[in-house]
Amino acid sequence: MSAIATSTPRRRGPLETRTFPIIEVFGPTIQGEGAEAGVPTHFVRLGGCDYRCSWCDTMYAVDPDTIRKSATRLSGLEVIEAVGRLAGAPRWVTISGGNPALFPLDALVDGFHEAGLRVAVETQGSLWRPWLASVDRLTVSPKPPSSGMATTSRIRRFNDFMPQAVERARDRMVLKIVCFDDADLAWAKATAAAWPSLPLFLSAGTPVPSPGPVREAVGDRYAWLCEAVAADPDLADVRVIPQLHVIAWKEATGV
Repeated sequence: MSAIATSTPRRRGPLETRTFPIIEVFGPTIQGEGAEAGVPTHFVRLGGCDYRCSWCDTMYAVDPDTIRKSATRLSGLEVIEAVGRLAGAPRWVTISGGNPALFPLDALVDGFHEAGLRVAVETQGSLWRPWLASVDRLTVSPKPPSSGMATTSRIRRFNDFMPQAVERARDRMVLKIVCFDDADLAWAKATAAAWPSLPLFLSAGTPVPSPGPVREAVGDRYAWLCEAVAADPDLADVRVIPQLHVIAWKEATGV
């Protein structure tokens, strides 16, 4: 009697089954801030954030009602395929938000690596996830007083996050702090002093909404921040940058 051939259905893994609220997948563009500023990249923006910064310029990825209306639920595999259909061939993909650390992105990061891409992630440092240790660039961007988010409880969460991040990802990790005024700069200086082994990038804040032409507003604040940092010997190793994407495309999204 001959055997009957049978096949066992392949069990789908988390890359195929777990879905995320995706606001936009776009590129190629350039990274606007931080250690890779000016470097070509694709972007994946997730919807969802545990902060509500007063000057947030991506509220469409933060406000729950907007996210429910505009986000598309995609699996990790579908996200990777969407990036693969984009033009160009940057070596980087940037996972942004909102706050990407709200989500279990282990399989997505691994999938991007298997596709030959370097992965950059930015988070405010409010929630540690083990997968953050596997990215190629971890940008930690704690929010200064002008954001309204520098509360005692949030600073406590940041202080819980940082030792884990430094232990696991110090060689790929930087601090990036947005500064709008002197109080923000003093706060950034104190925060960086607590983690002296990490490179510090200061970013001139973009006013939302802008009181006039946004490029001029960014230029004025960038000039102020450059002069303040250059005059402070304690900040001699800091890099000061504007938001390059705002200078290039103003308030446009998806670029």
